[in-house]
Amino acid sequence: MSAETGELIGKLLPLLFNLMGPIGLMPMFAGLARDMSEADRKAMALRAVLLAAVAIAIAVLLGTRVLESWGIERASLVIAGGVVLTLSALQPLFFPAARGGGPPEGATARDLAVSPLAFPGIAAPKAIAVIIIFATFLDQPAEQLTIAGAVAFILLLNYGAMRIADWFMAKIGMVPLQVLGAVFGVLQVALGVQMIANGFGFHGQPG
Repeated sequence: MSAETGELIGKLLPLLFNLMGPIGLMPMFAGLARDMSEADRKAMALRAVLLAAVAIAIAVLLGTRVLESWGIERASLVIAGGVVLTLSALQPLFFPAARGGGPPEGATARDLAVSPLAFPGIAAPKAIAVIIIFATFLDQPAEQLTIAGAVAFILLLNYGAMRIADWFMAKIGMVPLQVLGAVFGVLQVALGVQMIANGFGFHGQPG
């Protein structure tokens, strides 16, 4: 494994934490589950995580096969990943998301587990795009297992975060999440720019 590849894998976990982790998920879940029973909250959290896991697995499997069949160079994959990371980190600065409220009228826990919790709350398009790019670029078995383990860890973390979301929002509130979001957003921009620079450095190397 090259130094550049090891560096990318080392940064994958905090990157996924920012793209599909609990920073934005906890306030969303707390708002949606505000008037639900404990059993419904638990079922909704579990269903959302399972649906997101299945969707990510299918999307990554199909996406990596398509990219491989197109014969895209590894350098182009790294540059594409850097562009996605940079733009997705800058988006909240120019287009801030609206604060989430309660669930839509008539929506059941099963409905909400699908949308907005699983899609796009956990399995956000930008997160799936980055996972596909990483999985295509890092195509060795050990690297693939590392990526799968990182995704599984974030999914488990999300389930735990949803289970304590009400307590967290009531006792601690949004400020720590906003601070974490700002810190990880800056790091994501820096990583995106670095990946673009690395991608240009990979040009001329064998795929």
